Amino acid sequence: MSNSRIEYKVEVLVNSTLSYSNEYKTFVCLCLILGLYPPTSGKAYINGYDTSKDMVQIRKSLGLCPQQDLLFTYLTVSEHLYFYCVIKGIPQKLRSMEINHMLSAFNLLEKRDAFSQSLSGGMKRKLSIIIALIGGSKVVILDEPTSGMDPVSRRVTWDLLQQYKQDRTILLTTQYMDEADVLGDRIAIMVRGTLQCCGSSIFLKQIYGVGYHIVMVKEPHCDVEEISKLIHNHIPVATLENSVGSELSFILPKEYTHRFEILFTDLEERQKELGIASFGASITTMEEVFLRVNNMADSRVVSHIQKPFLHENQNVNASTYFETVDCSTTTENSTIRFNTGCSLYSQQFRAMFIKRALFSWRNWKLVLLQILGLLGVITFLLKVDDFSKENDEITRNMNLGQYGQTIVPLSISGNSNLTVNLVKHLENMLRSENQILRKVQGDLLNYLMENKDCIRLCIVALSIEEKANEIVLTVLFNNEAYHSPSVSLAVLDNILFMSLSGPDASITVSNKPQPYHDFNDFVENASNGGFVAVNVHFGMALLISGFCLLTVTERVTKVKHIQLVTGIYVFIYWFSALLWDFIIFFISCCLLLVILKYCKVDVFVMDDNSLDTMMLLMLYGWSAIPLMYLMSFLYSESTTAYIKLVLFNYFSGIFSLLIDITLQYNLETKISNGTRTFILNALLLFPNYNLAKALEDYSNIYHEKALCYRLEHPAPYVDCSKIKIKNVYSLKENMIGKYLITMSTLGFFLFLLIFIWEFTLWKLKIFISQHICFGIYKKFKKNIISKELTGESEDEDVEKERKRVVELPQEELNATVLIKELTKIYFKCPAILAVKNISLTIQKGECFGLLGFNGAGKSSLFQMLVGEKTATSGDLFIEGFSITNNILKVRSKIGYCPQSDALLDYMTGREIMIMYARIWGVSEPHVNVYVNYWLSSLRLESHADKFIYTYSGGNKRRLSTAIALMGNPSVIFLDEPSTGMDPVARHLLWKLVTEIRETGKAIIITSHSMEECEALCTRLAIMVKGKFMCLGSPQHLKNKFGQVYILKAKVKPDLDEDKLEDFKIFISKTFPVRGFPSETDFDNYIKYDYRSHKVLAAIVFEYDFKNSNDPLPLQMLPFSDVFSTPDDYKDTDNKRQ
Repeated sequence: MSNSRIEYKVEVLVNSTLSYSNEYKTFVCLCLILGLYPPTSGKAYINGYDTSKDMVQIRKSLGLCPQQDLLFTYLTVSEHLYFYCVIKGIPQKLRSMEINHMLSAFNLLEKRDAFSQSLSGGMKRKLSIIIALIGGSKVVILDEPTSGMDPVSRRVTWDLLQQYKQDRTILLTTQYMDEADVLGDRIAIMVRGTLQCCGSSIFLKQIYGVGYHIVMVKEPHCDVEEISKLIHNHIPVATLENSVGSELSFILPKEYTHRFEILFTDLEERQKELGIASFGASITTMEEVFLRVNNMADSRVVSHIQKPFLHENQNVNASTYFETVDCSTTTENSTIRFNTGCSLYSQQFRAMFIKRALFSWRNWKLVLLQILGLLGVITFLLKVDDFSKENDEITRNMNLGQYGQTIVPLSISGNSNLTVNLVKHLENMLRSENQILRKVQGDLLNYLMENKDCIRLCIVALSIEEKANEIVLTVLFNNEAYHSPSVSLAVLDNILFMSLSGPDASITVSNKPQPYHDFNDFVENASNGGFVAVNVHFGMALLISGFCLLTVTERVTKVKHIQLVTGIYVFIYWFSALLWDFIIFFISCCLLLVILKYCKVDVFVMDDNSLDTMMLLMLYGWSAIPLMYLMSFLYSESTTAYIKLVLFNYFSGIFSLLIDITLQYNLETKISNGTRTFILNALLLFPNYNLAKALEDYSNIYHEKALCYRLEHPAPYVDCSKIKIKNVYSLKENMIGKYLITMSTLGFFLFLLIFIWEFTLWKLKIFISQHICFGIYKKFKKNIISKELTGESEDEDVEKERKRVVELPQEELNATVLIKELTKIYFKCPAILAVKNISLTIQKGECFGLLGFNGAGKSSLFQMLVGEKTATSGDLFIEGFSITNNILKVRSKIGYCPQSDALLDYMTGREIMIMYARIWGVSEPHVNVYVNYWLSSLRLESHADKFIYTYSGGNKRRLSTAIALMGNPSVIFLDEPSTGMDPVARHLLWKLVTEIRETGKAIIITSHSMEECEALCTRLAIMVKGKFMCLGSPQHLKNKFGQVYILKAKVKPDLDEDKLEDFKIFISKTFPVRGFPSETDFDNYIKYDYRSHKVLAAIVFEYDFKNSNDPLPLQMLPFSDVFSTPDDYKDTDNKRQ
């Protein structure tokens, strides 16, 4: 931002900031004004406080609505507002009242207890706006507050902002020019960080406007040349703006407004002669002002885009040529060839394989985590087992000290010198070991049994009994204590040794296990085959489950659907994925063998065993990876899918092994042999079971053979002659042959199942929806069907189109797109009739607009048209191919730009364009030329080599649109293509779409921008409650529903009532037709609605009223107002959509 100064001292102000690029608006609003970053130079003040020093004071009266909704997922709407009330210091008594007031104003009372994640996009924007306004914020910053809202919701929000702007200063940034026009008391336009202009909308239109637009609806016999001559006779500098379909428009400079009256009078008088069905006029829009300011600031005016290379009857799967433009390296007449057959297959495979490789390369941490998960878990578990073996080999001293402090009961009978000496030595020995000697009177056994302390603390007990000429020493030990026999004997031996050799003598008793011999190794390893198998199976669960991540992401984000629409073959899509994942799996298995060698698990890595182990692992991968692909269809979030598949793989292996052990050894089971065999065979369907059992049995067989070779004289019951010649690959019991065959077969079966799912899912959905659900619904809901799906009370244009489609044969209609009685019912409780019996034809070279309020059925209809959802009844034909019976052929004919950007964030713009060029089959030498053309067409060259996740929303929309347009589809579907684009990029897109349409392509577009519909659509329909409410060209709908002209004047806020009344008298005397002053005017505006076409010639003028700084311009009713008119026209009972 350079040398821009805007100073606001007005308490009631809405200032709109427009810019060429989102980055400048964000920088101005967030970085400077909010003090996130200090400015390079200059100062920003809010209410007199410096943003670089006094942000604590500023934030007390500051409200912010960011472009992206920053909401807490698990807080309700009311909890959000309560949280911010506390932060803004609203007294507790007033919080509930403030929250209820704001929720009521924004019509969110019913959602007060709903979690934010359950709200629609429009409701989330409303909540973000409330958060900015709540608490009486004096300065409010709104960054694109109505982004993503439909026109009606947007206008409701405008009304609310007008209501709540009192005593506030609001700074609003927006990409919608009509929003700036309506809300902005002053509008500032920035280009490349520099403030270009600032003023009211009327002031900017006068300074930068091009004048007026006159738009005419042509009759079939319209004489365009004669109309052009008539207009130039009156206004020589008038220019032809557009002549598309049934519409014709000219630009009339504002310097010639004094000639408009005569021109319009002549047009009205000669209307029938010239073939004009109707005409209307409007003043310069803010969109044109913005573009003109931008072009004046930027010497690089958008160059004329060359007409695309497309041929009218070209088949995208045929080998043909077309003209294209390479902006840098080739001439205008360079040709591009499309591949077919094997060349196309190999090129598509290359594109898909590179896509997978880039995913792994760019997400190397994720791939590394998968591999390390496998290797780390196995290494840890095997090393823990080795460590426990090492602990068992430690020398252990046998004494009472290893048990802690114990009680040693002693029973004595007699008092000879030897007895006294023995007791003395015992006392000294126990005292040194911190043990307690307890002398017992009476029977020692009774004492041990009756004394509770002895249960836990008595390990050793002694009895010294004198009999005649001998002394009997008896030692007792607690058999529950480990090593107690040897410890008790050591105590007795020590006191005897001391009595013989003196008090310093002692005997140390220790236990040290013998070192393992080879024989013991074989026995140990043989028993550990199952342990190693379980460890490997657990590590594999971590690795194999990761192969679902990209497949889930592509399906959920509709990237896969776009690839299928673009023409990728299902086999190539899945086989390329399998091959790349198999390569990752092979590398992981090689590293696993290294780990097994390091951990000395020789059974799997000795001699040629490593080849057998690798074969086992590869067959497991061949069967497990397709299973992960198939199970990925169950999940709609990649992280959730990974976690759940890890658990599935692990527990399916563990439980199947437990079941196998139970059945193999008949542990407490009463199951017949037939049932047992059936269950064991059913377990073979789990790849993890096959892997674990194969590894376990392989280990057992190996160790049996090795044992026989080492034993010179085996036991008679061991038949080593048979064991030595065992074939490990046999299909017999306890051999691995059946597991190998099962995994080999299972891989083919699961891969085939994926294709069956892909190819039959559409047919299955059609059958269930149309023949089962709809059949049952028709049987029980006849009244609803007859009422909702008939053409009663239709608009005449809609009825005419429907009868034409139903009555005429398909060949006679000759339509590129034919929609025949299309209906969509969501079979819920209760059932929802989203689309009701829509019939429509769209011809070559036509751009059809599909408009509707939220919930009108527009999205459902659009999703049926592109094959995302099935129709409940009716059908759609693209170039004669039915979407019900031939979905694959239909997909090859269309291009699709979805509403949410279906892009792969880890790729660059150029990489993803190259990928789609290869999918379409552009010959390899021409791929870069082809991609460069489209990048330059939408001015994406400077962003082409950046990662897509760094793109702004507008650039992502441009990239998605480019993907839809490239490849020469017959029909192009664009779902809100210009959302988030700045006006320059939007007009660039409009120009490109218009030129593609002129080549004969049919285009179907949905949009929330009425200007976009007027600029692109030759026909459009407005949907209300699942039906077309009206149908026709934009000008036809204006003439039919919106024949209203608006006169708007801005007066000074302090204008006294007498002068205001003088002005109204002047208006009533000047114009012969009565105007209706609006009661909903925005601040400081007087607006008059004139509802007569005949008044047009008399009211186009400019008048500089002495108490107004702005002239009084005339404009026709905006098409956004027409958008809401058919609902009133249809529902006479004042029932609003």
